[in-house]
Amino acid sequence: MDTAPICAALSERYPQWADQIRLLDLREAVGVRPVDNDGRVVYYNERLMRYYTPESRLFYIAQQLLHLQLHHALRGRGRNPRAWKKATDAVVNAMLRADGFEVPEDALLRPEGASMSAEDLYEVLLAEGEGAAETEDSQTPLAVPNAPDPSSKKAGRESAAQERAIDDPGLAAIIAGLAELLEPSMQLDFDWFEGTTIRDGMLRQEFRAYPVAHAEIVLDTSASVDSELLRAFVRGVKGLLRSDAVVRVGCFDTRFYGFQDIRSDDDIRKLRLSGAGGTDFNAAIHAFTGDAENRIIFTDGFAEMPEERCDAIWVVYGNTVIHPRGGRVLYSKPPEEKEKHEIDFLIT
Repeated sequence: MDTAPICAALSERYPQWADQIRLLDLREAVGVRPVDNDGRVVYYNERLMRYYTPESRLFYIAQQLLHLQLHHALRGRGRNPRAWKKATDAVVNAMLRADGFEVPEDALLRPEGASMSAEDLYEVLLAEGEGAAETEDSQTPLAVPNAPDPSSKKAGRESAAQERAIDDPGLAAIIAGLAELLEPSMQLDFDWFEGTTIRDGMLRQEFRAYPVAHAEIVLDTSASVDSELLRAFVRGVKGLLRSDAVVRVGCFDTRFYGFQDIRSDDDIRKLRLSGAGGTDFNAAIHAFTGDAENRIIFTDGFAEMPEERCDAIWVVYGNTVIHPRGGRVLYSKPPEEKEKHEIDFLIT
């Protein structure tokens, strides 16, 4: 199935979604009926999609776009997958119908979907016995095709066009490793906000877009980390993204000092580097807002790892080996500690 016309039609219908649609990763897969996602990639069953009208195909791609934007895969962790899928489908389908989409006959519609959150509808479905026979051990994983080709990653293609030279060769190795780990950003997210119209005596909420950062970085500003190194790292990450990318940067030691938006080199020069005490990684992991696709912690690693899981990239500049719960770790030793400035990095 050629997905380009579908994406073009969806972009024409919703020009405000153009960036999100451009970044959609659509892949053919067997076993999905007819579409599904894993939180990052949209999978479609080409054999089944052939039987749908163009409007129905458009509906199902728009449905998956909203699932990604609302982080339904992440919010569904630990829940019964069958009941959660029905709850989220009902909520998203109601949104699309209200927006004028023609809903396919086999798409789930429930009247509660127009007025309840996915979490509340999920509880209703569980009370009705939906998914009662399905246990966590019996969950069937999403059927996906062979492992994707790393060279096809959108983030990698964008990074190659925006690379910047880093004077410190140890830092250069870290930035090179990050280029393979960063996810493309949707630039916009969607949520419910207070509206401007009144229905049945109540202020009606509106579902609309709001801008998000391409990346959120929390910098370890304890006494053991050099300020110029911190600025160089932020400059390197910013260079991996598009020129108009916004990077949200904050500092922590035993507490978090708030985010600052970085749009230019001048912003990096003016970056306030607060703190110089000890290091508490709990302050770092609780700083992330949850909006940005890329969450990065830059540190020398000299502190006890938090018990709580955090889906972030831990960048360790030094010799300390860390074992955080969740996320990925990128290591690089400072060049003065390696013979002939030999560089290495390890992703775990």
